[in-house]
Amino acid sequence: MLAIGFVLIIAVSIQNADDRSVASDAANVSDMNSDRKAGTGKANGGDADGSGKQHDAGGPKSVEAGGSPTEIVSEDGVVYRSDIAAATAKVYEAVVSVVQPSDERYADWDDVYALGSGIIFRIVDDHALVVTNHHVVAASPELVIVLSNGEKKEAELVGSDAISDLAVLKIDAEGITKVAKFGRSSDLQIGEKAIAIGNPLGLGYAHTITQGIVSSTQRRIPVSLSGTGSLDWEMEVIQTDAAINSGNSGGALINIYGEVIGINTMKIAWFGVEGLGFAIPIDLAVPVVEELIERGYVRRPYIGIGAVNLGDYNGEEELNLPDEVTGGAVVVTVDGPAKDAGLREYDVIVKLDDKPVKNMIDVRKYLYTEKKIGDPIKVTVYRKGRERTYRFELGEMPR
Repeated sequence: MLAIGFVLIIAVSIQNADDRSVASDAANVSDMNSDRKAGTGKANGGDADGSGKQHDAGGPKSVEAGGSPTEIVSEDGVVYRSDIAAATAKVYEAVVSVVQPSDERYADWDDVYALGSGIIFRIVDDHALVVTNHHVVAASPELVIVLSNGEKKEAELVGSDAISDLAVLKIDAEGITKVAKFGRSSDLQIGEKAIAIGNPLGLGYAHTITQGIVSSTQRRIPVSLSGTGSLDWEMEVIQTDAAINSGNSGGALINIYGEVIGINTMKIAWFGVEGLGFAIPIDLAVPVVEELIERGYVRRPYIGIGAVNLGDYNGEEELNLPDEVTGGAVVVTVDGPAKDAGLREYDVIVKLDDKPVKNMIDVRKYLYTEKKIGDPIKVTVYRKGRERTYRFELGEMPR
């Protein structure tokens, strides 16, 4: 059932393209780790503009006068009538729209369809970095960033990664004074408030803000990276009931302190289902984003196969498996280290280093979390009913 839901997510997102990404400033996170007061849920850190001015990330102070409703006063003297408003103000200008270029002579920019959203998270020299989803940038070779004030800037792709669904863009920093601050998704508690900020449907609805609660801090959602419908990867995400709509992908999920704790990536869009939205945890995004900035891609070990889950295999080739083999991954293409070692099409992988694998999710998880480029690996397969074992070194995933 979940696989169907994910397919429907893709259907409602970015004009029949995926609508699932994030990034973070590692320095910000390091600062938060050292400055946050244990058990208080608050942190001290530098201003978003990098000035180094200290402030309370729990921020604005609450005051009550003459029995009136509690008001929240920010450091610059702005009065907010709710904690949601105060938190939103901290990141509002750092959330942007990601759109395709359009001929301004004919386009009504209020009607331009947003491919997704993004978050300005760092200013370096004369340019600003924006984090968004991989599937957002994959929708078009040319992209334009639209700021909160409507200003448009051409975007350059710094790097993108399909497996984490994260991408980083670069834009001219002129006129940009606000960047988002990043919290720690590891600090999240089930039941706490979450606020989603993004640009659904089109620029006419830019900066839509929705509120919800965190239902799970580590939900695992199977997805199809291959696009075939065969579930071959598992994303670890934050689940919230804050409304996430088409165009919200790549936008910010923030906590009540105005810190980004997730990157909105997808929702379950079954008929009759509401309040099931998901975001990439910021703690998982940080190392990916930093590697994208450094290299433009993420280095991962490579076994050299394309495969489908045994349960999804419907090819004409007879596999002749023993009755006790009920799970595994059927090799449909072979290249690189696996080909050199002797693996062939229609081999059924059942173990990696003597660890049983039931499907391609198990294969990918083992490779990407337990192994490194150059590590030795032992692959056990069934070929025409006979068990065989191959040993070789893992290569680097081609770009």
